Amino acid sequence: MSRRDVTPHAAHERTDSDFYGVALQDAVDALIDGWEATVAVVVRRLSPAGSVAAVWDFDHASRELICRCCTLDDLVERRLPLGSGVAGWVASHRRSVAVADRRADPRGDHYSDDPRVPTAGAAVPIPGGDYYTGGVLEVYGPHGNSITDADLSALGRLAAVIAAGKRDADAAAATESLAAAAPQSSITEVERQNRRMAAELHDGVSQRLASLSFHLSAATAALAELGPDPSSNDPVRFALAQVEVATELGQLAAEDVRAAISGLRPPVLDDLGLAKGLVSLCGALGAEGLTVEVDVEAVEPPFVAPAASLALYRVAQEALGNAVKHAGVASVRVRLERRGGNVVLDVRDDGVGYQQAADGRAGPRSGIDNGLGLRSMTERMKAIGGHIELWSAPGRGTHVRAIVRDYPR
Repeated sequence: MSRRDVTPHAAHERTDSDFYGVALQDAVDALIDGWEATVAVVVRRLSPAGSVAAVWDFDHASRELICRCCTLDDLVERRLPLGSGVAGWVASHRRSVAVADRRADPRGDHYSDDPRVPTAGAAVPIPGGDYYTGGVLEVYGPHGNSITDADLSALGRLAAVIAAGKRDADAAAATESLAAAAPQSSITEVERQNRRMAAELHDGVSQRLASLSFHLSAATAALAELGPDPSSNDPVRFALAQVEVATELGQLAAEDVRAAISGLRPPVLDDLGLAKGLVSLCGALGAEGLTVEVDVEAVEPPFVAPAASLALYRVAQEALGNAVKHAGVASVRVRLERRGGNVVLDVRDDGVGYQQAADGRAGPRSGIDNGLGLRSMTERMKAIGGHIELWSAPGRGTHVRAIVRDYPR
């Protein structure tokens, strides 16, 4: 298998596009040899003299990042909790960052001020296939202070190649086992399809849109160099205007894709789990004058199946949305716990409440959409073998409880 020989010195004399282009081509060539070979090539190409590159893989069982390949051999197999340090933050938020000084970065220095690691660099998320977090690709080096959006886009393409070479048989087997143990129904099958579709959107369309943005930026720069005053050249001015419109449309499309992914399967569930996901959901309510109390117990797998985790999250989302929009609420309490042989979610508010019908349905001005919201919550819980309980009375608020059997170990 052929490889291009680019010395560190020569690499920096060439343009950034040449440097990243060589790394990208070599990474693609290495795919045939497997994920480990691909990772090794990427780290080697991103490690010219004075630079340190690393690939962190996300272990979904322990919810930790594991350094699988690094310029510094003694850092391989080091573990980092999700959310800890720059790499942990990038993995949990799935956002690329440029780091001016890792020692002073508010996200934390996961290299603990190791003098061998340069202070400036960048980190980008690695797509996760069936998951939302696959890991992190990062590089720190002498040129770290000059990281541009184009650099981040180029690193993102390398991360996408790493993800393409990933063969995580253990994760696939675990997913199949959990799916087989979960209650079977048309709704849970739809949820699995939604999860798969969300992953495909994230790893496919999102990456292509990121690449489109990179090329449009390059086109804008090239047009701007055609003359000292591009605005005086009608064809150039027209081309620049069209590229600007295309860039804006690409950004809008990227936002639409992110919204679609969240609607199909909330990324926060795979990034943080149900308990922390509920904390994040409550923190994002943003209603003025609203007090939110959150008391959650970690009930991740193996205590609750993925389908049940999604159903409970959606129930909380519906109940909180109803409370904020309709019930004149000043305070809400969300509680998640294992109780006996069950996992129980309680959402209580102190709003206006309503008079329940004889069958427990919402009244016409209850704010629960004349029973449609309740029906949605009920169907979700029924699909995973659980059920909904609802209490309310005029002036006494509303209490929604979702109960599902404790997932067997």
